Amino acid sequence: MASASELTTRGGRVCPVCYETAEPRIELGDFDLHRCRTCGCWSSDALARGAENSFVPESYFENADVDRGKWEDLRERLPARGESLDSILDVGCGNGTYLEYARQAFPAARREGIELDAGRAAEARQRDPSARIQTADALAGLAEASGPFDLVTLWDVFEHVPDPAALLRGLARTLAPGGAIFVQTIHEHSLVPTLGRWAYRVSGGRLRFPARRTHEPHHLVFFTRRGLRRLAQDAGLSIRELWFDRLDRDRMDGGSWLTAATSAALRMENTLGGGLFVNLILEAESGSASFSPPAAR
Repeated sequence: MASASELTTRGGRVCPVCYETAEPRIELGDFDLHRCRTCGCWSSDALARGAENSFVPESYFENADVDRGKWEDLRERLPARGESLDSILDVGCGNGTYLEYARQAFPAARREGIELDAGRAAEARQRDPSARIQTADALAGLAEASGPFDLVTLWDVFEHVPDPAALLRGLARTLAPGGAIFVQTIHEHSLVPTLGRWAYRVSGGRLRFPARRTHEPHHLVFFTRRGLRRLAQDAGLSIRELWFDRLDRDRMDGGSWLTAATSAALRMENTLGGGLFVNLILEAESGSASFSPPAAR
């Protein structure tokens, strides 16, 4: 097992998904992208090197409620449509839009959230005063989470985590019997990130902007299906369901021509069975350990 300092996200050469060696393949000036031959995932050392985003994703945070259709879709996919949920943990809960929806959809459920940004955590508390919101790193916040949970959700969070394997193992230990973990994250084999890497390769590394724009520094890990299967297996979980989705144009930042072209491309990809987002519902494998109280970790 690799130490945290050895991971590419911390400046080392170890893949944060499968803990095998990852090689630097794309040099973007203030950070590098590494590829793991074992699981095919890409990862970034942007956090370790202090790289900054080329834009502020204002539209993304201001238009979170356009994802209501995705929230409803998840509810339909849960056993018994989630009607028996007693507890929900939203990791990376942002300003609390999903927890606010959960209060209406699952009124009997105890709700908790973990959010790194103090300002957004304060907004989440205002949106849902009855929810327990921690201001903490996702992995550190698990030590204070009052599980077990019937449902754990990670909406656009997994790609921001330096050590997703450790986080998923921790989340698996918070599940109630029959509980599920939902993950929505970026699919690295989607059209958009693939084009970014292709432009870099065919230009001999001279054309960096597309790869940087599709692999911004705030995203640390870029997952393949093979990597996600490996993560689930190592955490004692199985993938009950996997499907693809796309980013709504209202949550994109950039000029109108860029967002229109990107939206059209993603819509076409989705129609053909792929997507920028990969969604998973994970559940404990038969015989796997369930909830472990914080003191036992």
